[in-house]
Amino acid sequence: MICPKCGKEYNERMTCCISCGAELVPIESEQTAFEPIIPEAAADTAESGFTRNLAGHSEFPTESSTESSEEAEMPIPVKSGGKAARGIGSFAAAVVMTALIILSAASFAARLLTDSGKISEFAHDLDVMNLPAGNSPDETVQETIYVMSAGTGLTREDIRAIYENSTAEDFLADQLNGYAEFIRQGELPEKLTSDKLKAVFSENIGLISDAMGKPMSQNDIDLAFSHIEQADGVLESLSPSQLENLDGVLTVLRLFCSLPVMIGTACAAAVMLIVLWAVNGRSEKVLSWGGGAVITGGAAVLLTAFLCSVLPIGQDRFERSIIKCVTDVINPDLYRLGGTLAVIGLVMLVWAATLRRNGRILYK
Repeated sequence: MICPKCGKEYNERMTCCISCGAELVPIESEQTAFEPIIPEAAADTAESGFTRNLAGHSEFPTESSTESSEEAEMPIPVKSGGKAARGIGSFAAAVVMTALIILSAASFAARLLTDSGKISEFAHDLDVMNLPAGNSPDETVQETIYVMSAGTGLTREDIRAIYENSTAEDFLADQLNGYAEFIRQGELPEKLTSDKLKAVFSENIGLISDAMGKPMSQNDIDLAFSHIEQADGVLESLSPSQLENLDGVLTVLRLFCSLPVMIGTACAAAVMLIVLWAVNGRSEKVLSWGGGAVITGGAAVLLTAFLCSVLPIGQDRFERSIIKCVTDVINPDLYRLGGTLAVIGLVMLVWAATLRRNGRILYK
């Protein structure tokens, strides 16, 4: 049986439609004249009990349809594993980049120590007359020479003036440059002997005589030579041959302050930006991590230079005086290097913030 109004089908025992109340008619008699109100999609019906309802129009949803709707409404969870992996990879690349920047800066500082121009500047800035010559703070080189020259009429000021106007500073610079070339190239300089010091003294006898107001006597010259000869033991300890015993250390130092190492580590630090791009694929992230690494490296250089200039480094007053003069000579270059790195890092961070704010993020 079928309802002529709504088109629902029933079994033969039913006489009226339970939905609209219309009288049912046999299906065979209505096949040609009946046009159901419901669209032809009614052919996809499923029998349930004694009625056949249209799919999707059942008053009571089935269990399968309920599960399907719940699955459609449930949010798809976002996996955080990839984000965490990118964070770890970016952090590792940034740490390596910072280490390479600091290593390149250290190589640059070591190269400055063996630069002939810096050595000459050090030789002229070093206050040799004020260097300690004993355990007492009053025992300086100037005071020792003053005691040795007793009876000559030279004052402490005369002794300082003689040194500053003599060829002693140039001689010191030449000797230090010889050591620097030995460290850089392995070329052994001439041995420093008392005879060389006597030659320097002889070159400046006229200057000493002018300061004394009279020519130096041969007795004064012989007395000065005898004091210089007493320094043979100290000069032997300063001989380059003593450094040859540290051949392995010198090889590492020579390699460390070489130009290829300095440039190579700097280039390797720049390559880490490519690694950051490979990990993140976003220019904003590359600039953020890279800028943080560069500014950290610059801050490390600035802090190291500052601490070396203010902290007493060395076992005794002599070493501390030498190291203090060395840091005063190379620190301006280190400050410029650290400041430049800090500015570059700051620019990268500002650039990253601008990209993040404007939403102009580049993807792979």
